[in-house]
Amino acid sequence: MAGVDLGGGRPAKKAKGGLKRPKRRIGIRIDMTPMVDIAFLLLIFYMVTTIFSAPLSMEIALPPKPEEGKQPDVRQIAQSHLLQIFVDKSDIFYYQIGDMKQPVKVEFNELKKVIEDKTKLEMKDLVIVLKLDQAASYKMMVRTIDSIQDVERRINAGIAAADPNAQKFSSKFSLQDMTAWDEHVLQIVQAGGTVEE
Repeated sequence: MAGVDLGGGRPAKKAKGGLKRPKRRIGIRIDMTPMVDIAFLLLIFYMVTTIFSAPLSMEIALPPKPEEGKQPDVRQIAQSHLLQIFVDKSDIFYYQIGDMKQPVKVEFNELKKVIEDKTKLEMKDLVIVLKLDQAASYKMMVRTIDSIQDVERRINAGIAAADPNAQKFSSKFSLQDMTAWDEHVLQIVQAGGTVEE
């Protein structure tokens, strides 16, 4: 709050000529205590109401661990139901479906369409294997998994629109390191050659 001090100033001087009166100085004192209180209240308010960025995480459902002494449940998958996606050290994408003799180079933007077309064709039988080079960027792995899960969401939206009680589709995919053979095959494809069986 501000206070005005009207008394106790310097005595007024007598004006020369008698017509002009000198101005009296008024002392002003500003109390800063309420302003400090308001500043701290605002600071506390913003600290309490601010939303901090949540840590980004990716949800991946892992299979249960096999019981001790038991062999893990291994299922045979037909070659025609297998979609392999390769990411080389330069973050270039290749895919191989079923019994194709060699992988085909594909742009990342077109990869989602390949996944969607094959998923709609095979539906619950499709298994996607994502094979990454050790030097491939983590970002590409995340973007590819996001693409697979986006296709899953779109298919489930279509299923729910047709029949709300229908069982939802869940895409099956796994991550693997590229083998020496995979790297050899990709080198042949990059050089424009043909893979011999």
